[in-house]
Amino acid sequence: MNRSPTKSANDTECGPGHSSLLRFFKRRHSHTSKSVAQRRRKIVLVALTIGIVTALIEFPMPAEDAFRAARSELRSHEADRDIVVVAVDDRTLNTIHASEPSREQDALVVDRLFAEGATRVVFDRAYADPDKNGHDEAFARTLARHRGRVWLGSSPVAANGLQQHAGLLPVPELRDSAEIASMMGQGAPFGLSVRFPTSTVVDGRPVPSISAVLADYAGRQGWYRPDFAIDPATIPTISYTDVLANAVPDRFAGRTIVIAPTHLESTDFHNLPLGGKIPGVYFHVMGAQTLKSGLPVDLGWIPALLLATALLAYQARRRRPAPAATWTALAFLPASALALDTLQINIDIMPAAIAIGIGIVRLNLLAARYYSRTTNLLLREALEPAAENAQMDVYALKIANVDDLTRVATPHEQAELVERIIKILQSTPIGGAPEVAVAFERDTLIWQAPRLTAEELEENSQGLIALLRSGHPLMGGKRVDVTLAVDTNRTLPFQTRVHNAMQAAEIGSRKRLRTVVADTQWLDVRERRLSLLDDLDAAIADKTIAVGYQPKVDLLSGRVVGAETLLRWRHPVLGLMDAAEIVAIAEEHDRIDELTVQIIDRALRECKSLVMGDPAFRLAINLSPQTLSNVMILYHLARLRSHHGFPGKNLIIEVTESAPLDNRDIKEIVRGIRKEGITLSIDDFGTGHSTLTNLDQIPSSEIKIDRRFVINMATSEESAAVVQGTIAMAHTLGKTVVAEGVEDDLTAERLRRMGCDLAQGFLYSPAVPVVELLDMITEDRVAA
Repeated sequence: MNRSPTKSANDTECGPGHSSLLRFFKRRHSHTSKSVAQRRRKIVLVALTIGIVTALIEFPMPAEDAFRAARSELRSHEADRDIVVVAVDDRTLNTIHASEPSREQDALVVDRLFAEGATRVVFDRAYADPDKNGHDEAFARTLARHRGRVWLGSSPVAANGLQQHAGLLPVPELRDSAEIASMMGQGAPFGLSVRFPTSTVVDGRPVPSISAVLADYAGRQGWYRPDFAIDPATIPTISYTDVLANAVPDRFAGRTIVIAPTHLESTDFHNLPLGGKIPGVYFHVMGAQTLKSGLPVDLGWIPALLLATALLAYQARRRRPAPAATWTALAFLPASALALDTLQINIDIMPAAIAIGIGIVRLNLLAARYYSRTTNLLLREALEPAAENAQMDVYALKIANVDDLTRVATPHEQAELVERIIKILQSTPIGGAPEVAVAFERDTLIWQAPRLTAEELEENSQGLIALLRSGHPLMGGKRVDVTLAVDTNRTLPFQTRVHNAMQAAEIGSRKRLRTVVADTQWLDVRERRLSLLDDLDAAIADKTIAVGYQPKVDLLSGRVVGAETLLRWRHPVLGLMDAAEIVAIAEEHDRIDELTVQIIDRALRECKSLVMGDPAFRLAINLSPQTLSNVMILYHLARLRSHHGFPGKNLIIEVTESAPLDNRDIKEIVRGIRKEGITLSIDDFGTGHSTLTNLDQIPSSEIKIDRRFVINMATSEESAAVVQGTIAMAHTLGKTVVAEGVEDDLTAERLRRMGCDLAQGFLYSPAVPVVELLDMITEDRVAA
């Protein structure tokens, strides 16, 4: 089967219409990179704005309170013993046979408490109504005896939406004999938190809260939250009726007493954050024990949101948010809140968590749109046309050996490899600057650059390609095989141009070209190929692809000892097609494997009779590197040989020297081919990267010297030297040598004297149908 014509490594496919690239790289900017950066900044700004708004409207307050309560559970500890609750409990009401103690009983309890050594007594009750039994004066006298040591409850005027509260004060008789303490507190939604003031304005004057009085607090004023880490079950509690009966001596010395209703009929029951209800007096006691360590500091949501800002700013500078940084921040927020709780410093973390959550999710969605999930490299679809698109060209750099450059082609290794190549690219004039957005798809880099003249393209591309192929230090000295393609069709849609550039790079790589210019002329050729593709598909489906056989002649005996199989297809309109063009179309559009299998099938069927007539006859069939990399070729060779009864020793598989025979997968396939007794022949030897010094590394039994050296033997001593050296070295290694392109007797004679084994070319015969080949063998006709 024919292969497409081979150009030299310096050849360039190029059409008209280019101008300078250098102006663009001096400007050092990338539309896409700016676009992505702007989107990231917008995401961060929106996320932080949402966090701030939720903080201002206290939207996450229930979650904040619940988390604060959960932290308190982790720090749970017993209450101090210096504040005692005297509980007007159900046993008390049962004992006194009333709904509340009388003021005469209250007076008796106050006297007994001070007699037992209490330092102060606070009533969690306002006494706002006159006593119906007229005991206010007696109670007032008792209070007067202990002036400055007894506090009665009060509450300020309050308006809470539809609920209006007129405020509470003790009756005047009692108010003049005792101190006043505020019973005021604020509950959060769902009962998840409570706040107390250290003082409240009642009746026009500041009044300390009950918790401030119990704590004897005289510090900075403000609102605060009681420390729910204090276990209310450990607060010392004595029944009012026991005090009334003088049944608890020596329990009050040096302690502060708070008297409050705790019976089930009381309305002063409130929810604990994590479940259950307790009388309100216990909240006052927990508040008092909190104030003994000073007024808690509430830093609010700002510190945590500053951390969220720093995190999102850091993540916005990355292609994809780093999960470790995100989880570290999300772990640090609650950990720091817990640590600060022990210092009575509160921070609110929920607005920051909301901002982080929204920001990270949005940044990840943006990254998924712009960057590959496996390699984290910019996706081709993420590239956007620059504002000056009419002045821009689209570049594609295909890395032919991308998988072979890493020992194990993991996504991480591949990403590192491509990043190094991008750095090299951006350090050259044709690559621009670090700001230039470079996308990666499969094995191809894509970017934009201003117009380039043919001369500038040649100069800059050769420098870049030479830099990569020479083994750059950044690549660890590894050689990178690349093809550069440029789309210059500036009137086409941008993504179409990207596709054109990538396709041109792919085609150029298969043709071993260094550069390809996808201009109008190139598109016309491609359109022709696409049109031919439909006809080729029909021919493959109808099995109308024919083959011809070019004889291989033994130079010593002049006998035909074999033949090379060559594709022959007659188009219904265009006539006999160039085999190289058809092979190129098949390779470009992934039809090459199907086409190859059909040709192998036909060749083995037609040449079986030649092998039966001459057991030494050997048939050569070409495999493209693309087919050679597909393990299914082993199956097809075995199946077709078995079906046609064609011995493996009579079959030669020809592959071009440029085929990546050192690739791990291809090595295994070659090993499988040779295991079947099939000979491997290296075609076009001398045109690729192999040299006489590494001829022994090529896994073949036959070497075919490229026709350009054979044709030029008569006029070029260098070509003659290459041919002579190849023959000598190949024979030393036990390989058979075939010379292609023998067109005259002088060349044939010179090859014979050099010891060349076989020859083929127009001197003997072009490719012929099998019937003519059979006649040549039968009649022993050899063109001399």
